Amino acid sequence: MSKVKTGMKLPKFAAIKTEAANALPTYDTTIVTIGEAIAGNLTVNQTSGELYSDDALNIKVTDFSSGSLALQTDGIDDEVASAIFGATAEAGLVTYSAGDVAPNGGLTYYAPMRDKSGTAYFKGYYFPKVQAAMGNDNSATKGNSISFQTANTTFTVMKCNSGAWMQTEILETEEAAITWCESKLGKTAS
Repeated sequence: MSKVKTGMKLPKFAAIKTEAANALPTYDTTIVTIGEAIAGNLTVNQTSGELYSDDALNIKVTDFSSGSLALQTDGIDDEVASAIFGATAEAGLVTYSAGDVAPNGGLTYYAPMRDKSGTAYFKGYYFPKVQAAMGNDNSATKGNSISFQTANTTFTVMKCNSGAWMQTEILETEEAAITWCESKLGKTAS
């Protein structure tokens, strides 16, 4: 029975610590929650080639080249800005500099789902190697209505040394989805 996404929750990031050949990366012990998820839109970029011979298409190859995950959250805290953008955060002051280098890291989130019978499921998403780019920052004055301003971050999705660029898994409970996401970033159960 097909399952339909009904939301998105708990985007988390951890910087890559090591990246061994033919393996998924390992991550620093600091895992940050990017913010409360509003939307995530994944675009997959593929390269392709075609071989024609004897007046016909005989081989077509399409491979993953990169991806882009446009993530919208309710905001970016100082600790998160430092972790995902490479900004400097000291005593409440965050400094964004031209020389900042956003670290490569792992990204997870999960999506609540329902099937036609109404049964709830949760789908975990794991991107082993991403790099963040800050989006535009907007502000608006309060008039006769309040306009919420949110944070937009675009993550470039890359394949890691194992060749994997994304993993997903359907889980039965929300607690299992949270644990799955954290375990992908290296957190062990306590």
